[in-house]
Amino acid sequence: MFKVKERKTDILFSNYIRARDGWRCLACGENSRDYSENKRGLHCSHYWGRGHENTRFDPENCISLCWYHHNFAWGHGDGRQEYTAFMRKRLGDKGYDLLEFRAHCYKKRDDFLDKLYLKQLLKEL
Repeated sequence: MFKVKERKTDILFSNYIRARDGWRCLACGENSRDYSENKRGLHCSHYWGRGHENTRFDPENCISLCWYHHNFAWGHGDGRQEYTAFMRKRLGDKGYDLLEFRAHCYKKRDDFLDKLYLKQLLKEL
Protein backbone atom coordinates (compact mmCIF):
# COMPACT_ATOMS: atom_id res chain seq x y z
CA MET A 1 0.00 0.00 0.00
CA PHE A 2 1.24 3.47 -0.89
CA LYS A 3 1.73 5.68 2.17
CA VAL A 4 1.41 9.45 1.77
CA LYS A 5 3.77 11.51 3.90
CA GLU A 6 2.08 13.58 6.58
CA ARG A 7 2.67 17.33 6.42
CA LYS A 8 2.25 20.09 9.02
CA THR A 9 -0.92 21.17 7.24
CA ASP A 10 -2.33 17.65 7.71
CA ILE A 11 -2.08 18.10 11.48
CA LEU A 12 -3.90 21.46 11.32
CA PHE A 13 -6.60 19.97 9.13
CA SER A 14 -7.01 16.92 11.35
CA ASN A 15 -7.53 19.16 14.37
CA TYR A 16 -10.10 21.17 12.44
CA ILE A 17 -12.11 18.09 11.34
CA ARG A 18 -12.11 16.51 14.79
CA ALA A 19 -13.14 19.80 16.45
CA ARG A 20 -15.82 20.39 13.79
CA ASP A 21 -17.27 16.95 14.58
CA GLY A 22 -17.30 17.64 18.32
CA TRP A 23 -14.43 15.22 19.09
CA ARG A 24 -16.75 12.26 18.43
CA CYS A 25 -16.73 9.35 15.98
CA LEU A 26 -19.46 9.94 13.39
CA ALA A 27 -19.73 6.21 12.66
CA CYS A 28 -20.49 5.42 16.31
CA GLY A 29 -23.26 8.02 16.24
CA GLU A 30 -24.88 9.62 19.24
CA ASN A 31 -23.39 7.07 21.63
CA SER A 32 -19.83 7.92 20.61
CA ARG A 33 -17.46 8.72 23.41
CA ASP A 34 -15.91 12.17 23.73
CA TYR A 35 -12.30 12.14 22.54
CA SER A 36 -11.47 15.72 23.53
CA GLU A 37 -9.25 14.42 26.36
CA ASN A 38 -7.78 11.51 24.37
CA LYS A 39 -7.25 13.04 20.94
CA ARG A 40 -5.11 10.15 19.68
CA GLY A 41 -8.09 7.79 19.74
CA LEU A 42 -9.96 9.83 17.13
CA HIS A 43 -8.76 10.08 13.52
CA CYS A 44 -9.45 12.40 10.62
CA SER A 45 -10.62 9.97 7.94
CA HIS A 46 -10.26 10.98 4.31
CA TYR A 47 -12.93 9.30 2.17
CA TRP A 48 -10.75 9.95 -0.87
CA GLY A 49 -7.22 9.38 0.45
CA ARG A 50 -4.63 12.08 1.08
CA GLY A 51 -2.95 11.18 -2.20
CA HIS A 52 -5.79 13.06 -3.92
CA GLU A 53 -4.33 16.54 -3.46
CA ASN A 54 -7.49 18.33 -4.59
CA THR A 55 -9.58 16.84 -1.75
CA ARG A 56 -6.81 16.44 0.82
CA PHE A 57 -8.02 19.53 2.73
CA ASP A 58 -11.66 19.44 1.62
CA PRO A 59 -13.96 19.39 4.69
CA GLU A 60 -16.60 17.49 2.72
CA ASN A 61 -14.11 14.67 2.11
CA CYS A 62 -13.29 14.08 5.78
CA ILE A 63 -15.01 12.96 8.95
CA SER A 64 -13.91 11.97 12.44
CA LEU A 65 -13.68 8.24 13.06
CA CYS A 66 -12.56 6.30 16.10
CA TRP A 67 -9.55 4.02 15.74
CA TYR A 68 -11.76 0.97 15.22
CA HIS A 69 -13.91 2.45 12.45
CA HIS A 70 -10.96 4.11 10.71
CA ASN A 71 -8.72 1.05 10.65
CA PHE A 72 -11.13 -1.88 10.48
CA ALA A 73 -14.82 -1.24 9.95
CA TRP A 74 -14.84 1.55 7.32
CA GLY A 75 -11.34 2.62 6.47
CA HIS A 76 -10.09 -0.55 4.86
CA GLY A 77 -11.60 -3.74 3.52
CA ASP A 78 -15.25 -4.75 3.52
CA GLY A 79 -16.59 -1.64 5.23
CA ARG A 80 -16.02 0.61 2.22
CA GLN A 81 -19.62 0.11 1.02
CA GLU A 82 -20.97 1.23 4.38
CA TYR A 83 -18.62 4.25 4.33
CA THR A 84 -19.81 5.14 0.81
CA ALA A 85 -23.47 4.88 1.89
CA PHE A 86 -22.74 7.15 4.87
CA MET A 87 -21.01 9.74 2.66
CA ARG A 88 -23.82 9.66 0.08
CA LYS A 89 -26.37 10.24 2.85
CA ARG A 90 -24.23 13.01 4.40
CA LEU A 91 -23.55 14.87 1.14
CA GLY A 92 -26.52 13.82 -1.00
CA ASP A 93 -26.05 12.14 -4.37
CA LYS A 94 -25.11 15.38 -6.13
CA GLY A 95 -22.66 16.40 -3.39
CA TYR A 96 -21.07 12.96 -3.42
CA ASP A 97 -20.70 13.01 -7.20
CA LEU A 98 -19.11 16.49 -7.07
CA LEU A 99 -16.70 15.31 -4.37
CA GLU A 100 -15.72 12.32 -6.50
CA PHE A 101 -15.16 14.63 -9.47
CA ARG A 102 -12.96 16.96 -7.38
CA ALA A 103 -10.98 13.99 -6.06
CA HIS A 104 -9.98 13.04 -9.58
CA CYS A 105 -8.99 16.54 -10.72
CA TYR A 106 -5.39 17.69 -10.64
CA LYS A 107 -4.24 20.26 -8.09
CA LYS A 108 -0.68 21.41 -7.68
CA ARG A 109 0.60 21.21 -4.12
CA ASP A 110 0.75 24.65 -2.48
CA ASP A 111 1.65 24.41 1.22
CA PHE A 112 1.56 28.18 1.76
CA LEU A 113 -1.95 28.61 0.38
CA ASP A 114 -3.16 25.44 2.12
CA LYS A 115 -1.88 26.75 5.47
CA LEU A 116 -3.70 30.09 5.00
CA TYR A 117 -6.90 28.24 4.10
CA LEU A 118 -6.67 25.95 7.13
CA LYS A 119 -6.00 28.80 9.55
CA GLN A 120 -9.16 30.49 8.28
CA LEU A 121 -11.18 27.30 8.73
CA LEU A 122 -9.95 27.03 12.33
CA LYS A 123 -10.91 30.65 13.03
CA GLU A 124 -14.47 29.97 11.83
CA LEU A 125 -15.05 27.19 14.36
